[in-house]
Amino acid sequence: MATNFGGEPLDATRDLVGPALRGMSFALLLGSAIVALVLWIVRLLVTSQSSTRLVDQGVAPALLLGGTLAAMGASALAAWVRLAPIGSYYRRGGLSMVCGFGTFVVAVLAAPLHHFLGSPGLLGLAVVSLVGLAVLGGRLR
Repeated sequence: MATNFGGEPLDATRDLVGPALRGMSFALLLGSAIVALVLWIVRLLVTSQSSTRLVDQGVAPALLLGGTLAAMGASALAAWVRLAPIGSYYRRGGLSMVCGFGTFVVAVLAAPLHHFLGSPGLLGLAVVSLVGLAVLGGRLR
């Protein structure tokens, strides 16, 4: 039987590119939705007049850090689960880490989005991501 350079058997009847792209897209949309909602909540806390005590106590920075890490973890975990058709743990793990890092990139890019479009921009990103999740989630079943 023919094998690839990693020693895994080649199977021409199975296409793994489509499931990999759909699984990674699902994970990135999930991470994007979570991180957009976290950033919106943090901005709400920071701009609220009654929450200055919460900001001074470090609640907003802790929520920002914890929420971003949670979004990255959720994205990586969703990718791991959705990439189950890929038999190689090495490939699944690598692609899952890419999704986690991609979520961090979305979090960094959400700052200029908020600067130019404000809070509606963050909510728009969350809504678009959730709609994409609903469409892609239904297709994955």
